[in-house]
Amino acid sequence: MNEEFNELFDIKEDKREISNLPVPKQNVLIHSIVRVVILIIASVLTLGILFVAAINGEMDVAILALAIVIAWFGIMIAEAKNLRKQNKNDLADANNTIIVLAVVTVLCLFAYIATMH
Repeated sequence: MNEEFNELFDIKEDKREISNLPVPKQNVLIHSIVRVVILIIASVLTLGILFVAAINGEMDVAILALAIVIAWFGIMIAEAKNLRKQNKNDLADANNTIIVLAVVTVLCLFAYIATMH
């Protein structure tokens, strides 16, 4: 009777589908180290550009430094979304963690600069 009732009202049991995609090999440590090294290189490049901009008083060079930082964040967010689509959740989580740490670092730097004056 219960099965007929379910068929009559088109009630289906909620069966969670488990992804049949194989989980690819994920080396989170190497992935994170590479991303942090890229972040450090981009930061040093950005600081160098900002020092040159401060010495020469050029605002367009400072905008270039800002573009480098925004590009890094954009690339990391896009890569995290792409990794999530490829079922590489651990690597995507590592990217998201690095992004959050970078945002916190930038906010701390802004707070430090704001309290200097």
